[in-house]
Amino acid sequence: MEHLPEQQHMEGEGAAKLRRLERSCGLNGGSSFHLEDLPMEIQPLVLSLLSLKEAASTSIVSRNWRKLWTWYPNLCFDGSRDGPADKYGLKIETEKFIETVDSIIRQHSGIGLNKFGIRCNLRKNSSDVLDRWICFATESKAKVIDMNLGPKRNNVGPSKHAYGFPLEAFGAQDCPFIHSLSLNNVSIKPHLDICGFTKLRFLHLDCVQIIGDLPGLLLNCCSLEDLEVIACLGVTCLNIPHQLDKLRHLLISDTRVQMIELNAPRLSDFGYQGEVIPIVLHGCSKLQKATLNFHHTWNEEEHNKVLGHAFNGIPSISTVKVLNVRAYTHIKQPVWSSQVHTLIRPTCMFMNLRHLNYEIAIFTNFPNSYDGILRMAQYLALVPQLETLELHMFYARNDSSCWHGEVVSFPMRGLDRLKMVYMSGFRCYRAQMDLLCGILQMAAALEHVTIDPIARVQFRSAHATLFIPDENKICEWAHGASERFVCGILQMGAVLQHVTIDPIARVQFRSAYAGLFIPDEDKICEWAHGASERFGKAINVIKPL
Repeated sequence: MEHLPEQQHMEGEGAAKLRRLERSCGLNGGSSFHLEDLPMEIQPLVLSLLSLKEAASTSIVSRNWRKLWTWYPNLCFDGSRDGPADKYGLKIETEKFIETVDSIIRQHSGIGLNKFGIRCNLRKNSSDVLDRWICFATESKAKVIDMNLGPKRNNVGPSKHAYGFPLEAFGAQDCPFIHSLSLNNVSIKPHLDICGFTKLRFLHLDCVQIIGDLPGLLLNCCSLEDLEVIACLGVTCLNIPHQLDKLRHLLISDTRVQMIELNAPRLSDFGYQGEVIPIVLHGCSKLQKATLNFHHTWNEEEHNKVLGHAFNGIPSISTVKVLNVRAYTHIKQPVWSSQVHTLIRPTCMFMNLRHLNYEIAIFTNFPNSYDGILRMAQYLALVPQLETLELHMFYARNDSSCWHGEVVSFPMRGLDRLKMVYMSGFRCYRAQMDLLCGILQMAAALEHVTIDPIARVQFRSAHATLFIPDENKICEWAHGASERFVCGILQMGAVLQHVTIDPIARVQFRSAYAGLFIPDEDKICEWAHGASERFGKAINVIKPL
């Protein structure tokens, strides 16, 4: 009973909000304006500003308000739990959750329902309960339905006893109504004759068992703008012969498809995660962004294919302005080859690409003998308008041996507009230094270069800072490269506006030593002053404290 005053305060909070609303809307004649005086279609919009609990508490205000909450437009129920629970406790919580949902939908009018969401761990053995809830949502013509029956599955695929979601329920109404449908950990049986989806704009399938004809279902989704298929089973080939006129966003992730082929003239954002497969996007001239994450392959013969598949294997993405690629390569005994210097014959040019982000995980025991990174030079030659390059390299099972041999500027071309380069996982390996020297030599418009020894790749992040060579070696090489190229960059870089020299290593690694072993700052200032007079560029030197 000690919680009664607090409970009464909570129940009265929603009613108080509505009273304040009525007082603020008083008429000039002194009469008050009541919420129930608003048109029927406006009242649910006002109620939507409250939570469901607050809206229900307004029923105690007056008789006129007793049924007002039954028009609440967004019914979202969360029966999931974060912590562990014993089997008996979980059963009690599940029964209580089912009773709560049943009670609310039994009292709800079903009028003006906008969204109906369920988040819980019910399975096939609760089909009668879930069918009842879906029947309420479809009969109420909810525009948005979100059924998540696997809140913690994390893209591992549907469970063995997933609930069979009744797609036919949408065709049982007199007219189409559903705008957004999100399903997680259920099974569906799509087919060509299914109806009720002509207004569907968003379709998200996550951990769904697909038994039937998914392209047949999409044929009836003429308004579809956003399609995501994540960790689903049952789809081996996503071949959609008809044109998806309004599709703008497409994501296929962790779904074992062998091919993707579709026609989407308005597609602007494409994402894929999985094995290297044929991907054909017909008529996608408006594609702005592509994100590709290729799974790890242990076949050494295909490691170069994986690295360059975005440029050589998917010409239909050549219109993008932003390209994000993640690739994994594996080679046990790499051999430095001169063949990598041979420029490939391009299948297409990426004329619109401005920002390129490449994440590469390299499995090798001999990083100084691996030359695959140099193939980036070939891909950069296909991107004449590139402005920003981010290259993140993670060497698995590597060592801390820098390359002490000759460093050769790798032949580059097509870098006339490159302004910013950021390389993480830079350990002064042979291919890394050759590639960066080639960029420094040929990128006339280059404004900023950053090398980071820590691998900024979301892959085994605990190992990202392991096997970093002595930072003095990296700084020593960087100093030599600066002397070799900075004058050339200043001379060729007509658009260069600002140069800053900082003797302290601003790297998030061994920060306690960042200010040690700094040479006489007078010598740095003297060199900067001479270079400034020689090239007519203002050079600022940051003085250590």
